[in-house]
Amino acid sequence: MSPHCRNPHPAPLRGACSRRSLALRTIVAAAIAACAVALPAPAGAQDASSTDADLYAAATVGHDPDGGAAAPAPSGSCQSDPLPAGHEFRVETRITPPQPVIGDRVVITYRLFHRSGDAVEFDPDPVAYSQSDIELEYARQQPDRDRRAHAGPGGSVYGEVQVSVQPFRTGEVSIPAQLARLNAAGDIVRVCTTVVRFRVRDPFVNDPHPVPRDVTPPELVHEDALRWRWIALGLDALFAVIVLTLVANAYARSRPKKIIPPPPPRAPWLIALESLDALERGDLLSRGLLKDYYDAVSDVVRRYVGGYRGFDALEMTTDELLARLRIAPLPVVTSAEIEHLLRECDLVKFARYVPSHEESATMLPLAYEIVRRSMPARLDAGGRPRDGESGRADTKSTVEPGSGRA
Repeated sequence: MSPHCRNPHPAPLRGACSRRSLALRTIVAAAIAACAVALPAPAGAQDASSTDADLYAAATVGHDPDGGAAAPAPSGSCQSDPLPAGHEFRVETRITPPQPVIGDRVVITYRLFHRSGDAVEFDPDPVAYSQSDIELEYARQQPDRDRRAHAGPGGSVYGEVQVSVQPFRTGEVSIPAQLARLNAAGDIVRVCTTVVRFRVRDPFVNDPHPVPRDVTPPELVHEDALRWRWIALGLDALFAVIVLTLVANAYARSRPKKIIPPPPPRAPWLIALESLDALERGDLLSRGLLKDYYDAVSDVVRRYVGGYRGFDALEMTTDELLARLRIAPLPVVTSAEIEHLLRECDLVKFARYVPSHEESATMLPLAYEIVRRSMPARLDAGGRPRDGESGRADTKSTVEPGSGRA
């Protein structure tokens, strides 16, 4: 009311003042509106003033009373087509976490509601989520696509599409509406999602309402640290033992091995006496195996003569053996005695001569006589050193080949 109308006046005068004040206020309001149209409003103020209306318009598409359906286009370049009669499309968005900070992985969930018989195809455009001016990046790892249909209110169904972004600067983030396609009973209709807006906070900003925290109890870290330390030391010791074992094994293998010398060869008379004793205990004569008996006696004498003089007498004929004995005869024993024994054995082996039992019985004592008489003098009849002698019954006590002396 004008200041001139504050004092009490008659009724006609008060009515005139009221009409004048109303006209003045109408003129002022018209001037302010004209200025608002002439001057463009800031982008932030325009978004703040129309946020609720735009979200609601993009979120719900209804039907007009005349039966035609229209999908109001949200702010941005996305344009929606009119929906056929009896069909509905609605979008709900959710931001996770609700209050993101710099570096968080922000998940934007689009929940697309439609009729149960319809289908929606929505593929987010990665370019719309990469905004370099506000340092917003499209996350490299995106959530798995859930293509299932969920039951919604009022007999409707909905599907969910998730997109991950990552902001690196504080401030307001606005993601424009995205184009989707609604298959309404065979008709493909372009529809738009809502404009997504959220604020990115600074992780180091001070809390306007700080609350003291409880004092936490001390943690026992010394015991765990010592336990792992002992385990590490044990593993180090085990590794050192394994390495030392491998090194010692390699060193032992690289060293030249000591070759154990073979045992000294046994004296030929010992071998001959043992073989003759075995023949004496045998039963070749009692079973009438004269050829085998004479063959065994001949082999014993040949092996003894060859071992005594250092040649292989078993592979020689009797004449060859006697020729070698003429060069290096046995001590004490004459070559004629040896020739007599070998010739008798050859008659039985090769000439099929069958001697009498008395003749066969004299062959073994004759072989014993040849061996015992040709042994070194310091040995007894059994080939062992005599009493008082320190010599050994080995090859060193034999005469040298070809010397002819004991």
